[in-house]
Amino acid sequence: MRRLFPIAAALVAMLGLSGCAELTKIEGVYHAATTITVPAEIVIPATNAFDILKGTASLYADYCIKLAMKPAICAVPIRRVVVRAIRSGTAAREQLELSVQTGQPAVASIYNVLIAAVNDIKSTPAATFVPGSGGEAPQ
Repeated sequence: MRRLFPIAAALVAMLGLSGCAELTKIEGVYHAATTITVPAEIVIPATNAFDILKGTASLYADYCIKLAMKPAICAVPIRRVVVRAIRSGTAAREQLELSVQTGQPAVASIYNVLIAAVNDIKSTPAATFVPGSGGEAPQ
């Protein structure tokens, strides 16, 4: 709590010194982030892609656990990326569920979190993991 007060005071001082133009920019960014939407027709394929990648990431996690994290494919940096992507993607997926069910547009900022999670998983071996292959992706 003591650390938060100096940070808040500095932020208020910066906003006061930067003038109205900067405040208008901040308001514009906030407005864009909270009002721009993505059609449900675009959200559905992204959620399906995330669901598929989450499934392969689960197989990857099971493999790493069974082998006590010893293979190079189970290195800590790779696992961290996968875990973070699964957590953030699952949270975004759950928030997008209502728009998918109703066919209504979804908030773009939440959609972007889901897309980032998909891209993060795709950048790891977990995206192409095949059980029983020794952790190697198919050729």
